Order: sequence, then C-alpha cells, then structure tokens
Amino acid sequence: MKLRAHVPTQQYGFMEIEGDPEEAREIERLYNHYAETPVKFKSANSPNAKRVECLVGGSILYDPVAHIYTNDAGDDYLSGSAYAKQFDKPFDMQAIASKMEAKSGVPASEIIAIWKLKGQASASFGTSVHEAMELFGKHKNACIKLDKEYHVSAIPVINAIVADFFKGREKEEALYEPMIADHKRKWAGQIDRLIITGDKKCVIGDYKTNADMTPAKIETYTNQLSFYASIMEAGGWTVEGMELYHLDTTWKTIKLERKAIKE
Repeated sequence: MKLRAHVPTQQYGFMEIEGDPEEAREIERLYNHYAETPVKFKSANSPNAKRVECLVGGSILYDPVAHIYTNDAGDDYLSGSAYAKQFDKPFDMQAIASKMEAKSGVPASEIIAIWKLKGQASASFGTSVHEAMELFGKHKNACIKLDKEYHVSAIPVINAIVADFFKGREKEEALYEPMIADHKRKWAGQIDRLIITGDKKCVIGDYKTNADMTPAKIETYTNQLSFYASIMEAGGWTVEGMELYHLDTTWKTIKLERKAIKE
C-alpha cells in the first residue's frame, strides 16, 4: 500500500532574513515559487532611512547604507540593479574555486578571498568616481558663486577622470542622482545622470567603471536602464534614449536599445 499526502504547513512558516537585500529578494522569489500563497516580505524602516523627494513618484523612504527603498508601510521596493540581476546567469563561486584549487593547488578559500577583495576594490573605486561626478555636476555652479573649488576632487586621478567626462558637455542640462519611484509597482531607484532634452523629455545615463564591458554586462545594464525608463514614463516623461558611460582608459559612450520590462 502506498500513501501520499500533502500537508499545508505554510501557515506555520517562520523566516528571518539579515544581510544583503538583493539576496533577500532571491529568497522571496524561491519561497513564492513553491508556496501555496505568495508572500511579500517587509522591512522595518531602519533608523538610517530618510524620506527623499522623488523626481517622479512623490517621496520614498531610502536607506543609503543598506540601499533599501520602502514606503511608509514598510514594503520593500524593487531597485534597478535587483531587477537586472534576476536575469543574470548565476556565478557558482564555490564550485569554480574548487575546480581551480584542484588544478592549481591554491586553496579555494584563498581564491574566493582574492575575488572578494578585488570586487571590493573595484566597488570602492566606482563609488568614488560616482560621488566625484555628482559633486562636480550638481554643485559646480554653487561653488563658483562661493569662489571655491569644492567641486573639484582633491585626488588628482579622480579629478582627471571627472574633467575628461565633462569636456564638451558644458551645455548639457542634467540632473544627478535623481530619485524616482513607481508606487503602484513598488519600483524605485536613482539615475546617475538624467539629461533633460525638453519638457519632460530626457536621456537616461549611467556610469560604469568596470574594466570589461562584455555583451553579458551590456545586457544587464540594458535591463537596468530600461527599468528606470519604465518608471520615468509611468511618471509622465518621455525617454528619448539610454546611454552607458564606460570608463576604460577614457570615457566611452555606449547607446543602448531599450528592452521590454517583465513585470
């Protein structure tokens, strides 16, 4: 005799998530894939969260430390990077490091440590460039009125990178790091550089400082900027283009073709 039974246990489920909010979203996705009744996790509004006025979408609570967007009810909003990441091919760090260990004799733990440090160094550099670009683009005029050069980075290498980018762009009207939100879909994000081309018309720009710009990465960034474009258009704007500003030895502009958003 064989007996099969299904016992509905979701009502007794208990889950606590700490750490990377994007990893939490992946757990949420897997949970809802198998659960009878989908759930939407909520984050308690952290003490770091501040209310930020949006270019489109009213206002939102944003935690700049954890990079979490929420509303007053504590609902997590999907970010552009998290949206794009869900389409990426998973990188099995442990499995690949183990294969490299078998071939080279270098412990997998050390290989992973090397990868993490390299990633942290790249991320820190990227953050520094982003902040220097925002400083120059957003506050240059105020600093000129103050008769101070606060908008110029004190780090010569960063200063040269910023100057190289803005050469020939002096007449462009742009906003830097504007916050945008779509409360209906619970989507939010910040755009690196939004070029204003007319009345509620724009081009979305994004800085990238990674060394290699592979087709896979361009696909990821296209998804990210298409996500922002969808939010802007939901807010009544017309998006006339999307651009990647890739820093290699010099800045290169890559025009992107917008993709349909998967909701």
